[in-house]
Amino acid sequence: MAINFMDDETLFMPKAGTERSTLRPPEGAAEPKSLTTSKDVSGIEIRMMAPYIKDNRTAKVFPFPGYAKLYCLTIVMSDEQNQLAGLLDLKGFPRIDDKEHLPINKTIYYWQTKDESIAAPSQIHIMCSVIKSKQSLREVAKVMTEVKNDEEYKGIMSSLGSLANNAAKFNVITDMMTQIAGLVGKYLGDVEDKPLGTVINSYTSLSGDFDTVGIQSLAYPTKYVDFNFKLVVRSKANENELAGNVNNRELEVQDPASAGDSASVASGEKVAVNMQPLN
Repeated sequence: MAINFMDDETLFMPKAGTERSTLRPPEGAAEPKSLTTSKDVSGIEIRMMAPYIKDNRTAKVFPFPGYAKLYCLTIVMSDEQNQLAGLLDLKGFPRIDDKEHLPINKTIYYWQTKDESIAAPSQIHIMCSVIKSKQSLREVAKVMTEVKNDEEYKGIMSSLGSLANNAAKFNVITDMMTQIAGLVGKYLGDVEDKPLGTVINSYTSLSGDFDTVGIQSLAYPTKYVDFNFKLVVRSKANENELAGNVNNRELEVQDPASAGDSASVASGEKVAVNMQPLN
């Protein structure tokens, strides 16, 4: 059965003008600054904080404790280097209760340069969905392999490059991400026909999403799941002014530990990017 990721009850798709609370830097650090142009951007990071499961939609009937088996699917697309590219991640969680965070705290997108001739990405698109399984969780590595071997998936990937200079309209990217998500759902086995929660959003230079230097906290609530992200923007003009020193952080691929939702962008923190390329 196909998963309806666009179900109005469980989907959060922010509209233009969505409020964002900018986190102030520590005492003694410089205030966040607005950029004159997107060309001043030297680094962008999107960090996914622990999704909060308000209701796992599993009844607690003695002697069953009401735990749910959940997957968290994350898809990211951007036009880095003027070429649409993407990242994909799938994680499984076997025993999740109501009012519990999924143990996720990781960077899902990271771009940085010290070369002023290199343009920053002008658009980043994300989709994150929490899916409930009706059976034992499958090995996610095997699911990912099956998805990438699927002919329909290969067709989607072959069309990805053709969108490079089309400013990739939001509805086109949304369709592409939901197609990919649908293929993942196809190989997950017996899952519910709609997710517990899904968020789809775009960050673009045109809408001014990268105009404020510093850390912005982004909250996207759905009926059953609250999603939280942090958007970090660095400037070429003041690389070392804000605390956090993102430009000196080490980029590595690692399996992020269960760090809860309390992690911050701190000096010397390593950047965990545990996402697979789409193609």
